[in-house]
Amino acid sequence: MTKNRIPISADQAAEVMFASDRTCCVCNDRGKVVQIHHIDDDPSNNIKNNLAVLCLECHNDTQIKGGFGRKLNSDLVIKYHDEWLLRVKKRRDEADKLAVSKAFIVEPRAQKIETIPYSEERTDAILEYVNSLPSLRRELQKKAKPEWDSGVTSRMVGASYKYVDTLQGILVTLTSFYPEGNFGGDDPHKFFSELISSRYAWHRSHAEPDGPNTGGTIVNVTTSGNVVSDVEKMIEDMAQSLVGYDDRFNWREWSKLWKKM
Repeated sequence: MTKNRIPISADQAAEVMFASDRTCCVCNDRGKVVQIHHIDDDPSNNIKNNLAVLCLECHNDTQIKGGFGRKLNSDLVIKYHDEWLLRVKKRRDEADKLAVSKAFIVEPRAQKIETIPYSEERTDAILEYVNSLPSLRRELQKKAKPEWDSGVTSRMVGASYKYVDTLQGILVTLTSFYPEGNFGGDDPHKFFSELISSRYAWHRSHAEPDGPNTGGTIVNVTTSGNVVSDVEKMIEDMAQSLVGYDDRFNWREWSKLWKKM
């Protein structure tokens, strides 16, 4: 019997994608084309817990049958889905905490500094936080380096994912100095999540000229490495925009320190 399909609203789809970091909850490979899957196979059941983000390959596994049942049945999808959402939230919380550890004056967005142009408090806070970023970057790279140097694909990629998460936390913290609305409204996490996800998709797509999933696991390494560079450049751009023409800031020296390994 044909089941009635009820379209998922744009707002609901956006929330589901954000909660899953626009990443398949089964394979966790960033940058793959994904879709929203109804876990119970009922296209009319659009409750939040019934919607999982899957890449095309993993979604296909929910349809393939063999042996005693589907290769990826609903019970497995639920397990992957629930665990992945918890991991994404934990990652974001940890990244935000580390990103603001150097923000001596910046407070959470809900209690943010008043962004009055040329305010002495604002310019001092910007300068202090921006000047702290090169040392924070080196600290993060020091933690990631053993994994990057391991030669083990999963460890290298995992370290890059964690590093990018914290860089995203820095970007979100930098938005505290901007008027609300500059970065997607009340929650800049969503703005940067979508932006960074698009960079993963871009680098994965051009790295596989023979089609999706033809480049092997090395594509995950090169893709994540390229995104690292992209997000580091985003932080540079925001820092330069915020500091502006503050005579106390030495942009050339800061840039050297920021790029120093």
